[in-house]
Amino acid sequence: MNERKPAGSRRREIAGAALKVIAEQGLARFTSLAIAREVGVSDAALFRHFPTKEAIVLAAIDRVEEILFTGFPPRVDDPVERLGTFFRRRIAVIRENPGVARLVGSEQLAQAAPPEGVARVAGFRRRSQAFVRECLDEAHSRGLLADDVGPEEAAVLVLGALLALAHGPAAGRPRAQLPERVWRALERVLRRGGRRPATSRPTRPRPGPRS
Repeated sequence: MNERKPAGSRRREIAGAALKVIAEQGLARFTSLAIAREVGVSDAALFRHFPTKEAIVLAAIDRVEEILFTGFPPRVDDPVERLGTFFRRRIAVIRENPGVARLVGSEQLAQAAPPEGVARVAGFRRRSQAFVRECLDEAHSRGLLADDVGPEEAAVLVLGALLALAHGPAAGRPRAQLPERVWRALERVLRRGGRRPATSRPTRPRPGPRS
């Protein structure tokens, strides 16, 4: 017998299950039956928590927003370093939650979500793109970008790398460090003088004298 859970907890579980179904089967095969099976409840029980399948998709979109924007924006003074923190975090959370990329990048979203849901997802993309551009504009105004790289072309490089890593295969442990290697390559291209000088990076406290 399935354990009875508080309504809020069950709704969150259903939203998470919806993202898992989207990740594994795509929106084209996104059905209430598949979600119910993932949660371990009946169709009828599913719709005690949500009036329609569209409402479940909206809950999944809520969950996507929470996943993508918790701790956003990073609180780092250096705009290039701030962008690097965002880049690493964004790839990490998308790889940990494959349904996020499938939902945000799906061409079938309009068939599964009401117009307000489609608009919200488009807003997530604009919000992320705007953040990337703001970091690069600030870096340019502070003289931190390389002389031959402007904010516009730099944004194309960063957003293109994010897209490629978010939608590329995450399996295979040699690929686990790929986002970090890609960011280091980007930083060498973007930052005036290459990577940030080691003297300006946070330093670890030195061990005290041995007794």
